[in-house]
Amino acid sequence: MGRGKRKQSVILAFLAKKVPVWGLLLAVLGGFVCWNFGYRTFIADNSRARITIEYLEKVNEVVFLNTGIKEVVTDSNVSDIFGIQIPFTEKKVLVILNYKAKFGIKNAVEIQKEKEKKYKVIIPKLEVIGVELAKDHPYELYDRQGELLSATTKDVDTGALAMQQLTNERQKAILENYKEDIKESAITYYTSLFQAIDPEIKISVEFSE
Repeated sequence: MGRGKRKQSVILAFLAKKVPVWGLLLAVLGGFVCWNFGYRTFIADNSRARITIEYLEKVNEVVFLNTGIKEVVTDSNVSDIFGIQIPFTEKKVLVILNYKAKFGIKNAVEIQKEKEKKYKVIIPKLEVIGVELAKDHPYELYDRQGELLSATTKDVDTGALAMQQLTNERQKAILENYKEDIKESAITYYTSLFQAIDPEIKISVEFSE
């Protein structure tokens, strides 16, 4: 009986002396848990998507005409040595482009009252609102030809050729081609708009070139 008590006292004394060690172990374990949680939180935070708004622009766009355009374009490549073209090495492609264009205005119109139930609508410069290749079939290779020695000539990049047709200069040319249609559509638009308010209203339309 006395031996059992002495053994129990020895164990308690040992644990009493080891309390700082147990405390240290618990502190280390707690620190590891906190670090692991913080590390996971850091990874989670870093994995979130971040959206930056580059700019906001308030516009007064009005589209007068939507049109689908089919256009045939050609391009070619020729092999050369030191800038000198090699005969009979031309590769030529013929591509059909399919794209959509929107025409209208990007600024507000000016409305002047001339007399009772008669107004003048002054429309600002007509512009290309947007041009984009058709989503389903933006372009198709209609024909490809190669001369006798064209086997090593670089192929024409049809994708790049299609995108080249959507430059600002090209858009201006498209606008000129459809300008009369755009004007006619604009007149119809504002006439209908005013007469929906009062069928007796008369308007005249002036375009700022």
